[in-house]
Amino acid sequence: MPLECKAVQPDYDEMTQRNIGLLTPEEQARVRSLRVAVAGCGGVGAAAAHHLARLGVGELRLADPEEFEPTNINRQFAAYVDTLGVNKAEAVAAELRRINPSLSLRTFPDGVTKTSVASLLDGVDAVVDALDFWSLDLELLLHREAARRGQWVFTSQGVAEVTTVTSFDPSRTALDGMVCDAGVPSRSRTIRSFLPVLPRAATPELLARAIAGELPSVPLDVLASSFEATFLVNELMRVTVRDLPAHAVAPDLLVFDQDDLELRFWDAARGDFRS
Repeated sequence: MPLECKAVQPDYDEMTQRNIGLLTPEEQARVRSLRVAVAGCGGVGAAAAHHLARLGVGELRLADPEEFEPTNINRQFAAYVDTLGVNKAEAVAAELRRINPSLSLRTFPDGVTKTSVASLLDGVDAVVDALDFWSLDLELLLHREAARRGQWVFTSQGVAEVTTVTSFDPSRTALDGMVCDAGVPSRSRTIRSFLPVLPRAATPELLARAIAGELPSVPLDVLASSFEATFLVNELMRVTVRDLPAHAVAPDLLVFDQDDLELRFWDAARGDFRS
């Protein structure tokens, strides 16, 4: 039997009332003024956009050129049987409008491109980099434009049970230094920078295939995507709303082991975990 819903436009303060206590009223007002660009609306990006919408941000810009397919249903927000074949940015925006019709939403169904990146980032307060792990050229395009504009970029990576999160301060380490060798994007450098601990199932053979570009996908579930998005949004809120430092600023990382429920800080300069 279909649900009968009446159209209601709740007051913003009522919708965000349960945030108060975790946020001060002044901080909630800052949340409301936030404009955030989300590059990539898959497992992490869509979940991060969902968190931000429920927190009460004022504007989200969503960029993704892909359409939902059956393999997305296990973990991606807005992936349903009836959204298969629908552009991810458009589908996520439709779901977010159901949460908060007054939320300002702009979609970029062509994704991050040389022609769209300026419009995507123009005037935003923060950037979520949820692009595919191996889309290095696009990530460099996004990060370089954000750095030029003085914008923080928040990103996370997840493979099986291992999640890493970091924040890019535009005045400090650039993504180039973590993913390039001699100015050229490198998969092996990217793995070393973002995965100081490899998943337990990562054999030397699988690692070699990943570096060679022979692995089209990696195992991920809704728990891993949720952990990534939660840690990422928490860092974004610390920097943009609460005037607190990020826990990990690139090239340092927060590293979370989903199986052991262990969160550690990777000190890139030391090449070791900080006790």
